Amino acid sequence: MFTSKPKVIFSINSEKNGYLRVVDNSFGRELITEEGAILSVSENHSKLREYYWGLFPKKIKKYRDNIKRALVFGLGGGLVQNQLFRMYPGIEIVTIEYDSSMNDIYSYFFSGDKYPQHKIINIDAKLFVKNSHKFGDFGNYFDLVFMDTFSSFKVKEYENYNGLYSETKKFLKINGIFAVNMIVSTEPMYAESLVHINQLEKFYQKTEIALIGSFAGNSNLLTFSSDKLNL
Repeated sequence: MFTSKPKVIFSINSEKNGYLRVVDNSFGRELITEEGAILSVSENHSKLREYYWGLFPKKIKKYRDNIKRALVFGLGGGLVQNQLFRMYPGIEIVTIEYDSSMNDIYSYFFSGDKYPQHKIINIDAKLFVKNSHKFGDFGNYFDLVFMDTFSSFKVKEYENYNGLYSETKKFLKINGIFAVNMIVSTEPMYAESLVHINQLEKFYQKTEIALIGSFAGNSNLLTFSSDKLNL
């Protein structure tokens, strides 16, 4: 099967994320790190359904028909945000992204200019969590908190799971959903996943593993936690 040669339409040496490329190829548009990790793809990407991004909307809809407010940690190409905007008309989304160069990548190359109501705050996630009062009254405010902060192939966690899960719960409404997308190695994937799940269960009554997909010796581990999941 003939495939066209990938075309680099934009590149930047980001101080915080290293060398990044926006590439058009026969599958669609991709945001790629220097190591080759795909940080995001376009909404019309032909292999979207094979990635966790393609299954994410169905899982969210399974739990909630109506989400009015979402807090997302991590921007990339904004695919998660764009899908939420389409799924839930009128939704308010606040994104925390520590690399301001992502703002322009999202706006110019991944349709971010279609959503002017999207509020992006450029700050380290840990600093935002500890100083969120400086940006708004976000206590018990969001229906969804989604953690999707990557650097290369690994998710950038806090120093420990407890700090991440306990401190972010303050942003959720009582029946809100806390979702985490992680990259874990295939071996020992299950041991690493078990630690992750056990920590979530300390702070949420219900946790479900929504998807584990394999690629290049690694897997996406997508989990949803809540005190009230519609399972």
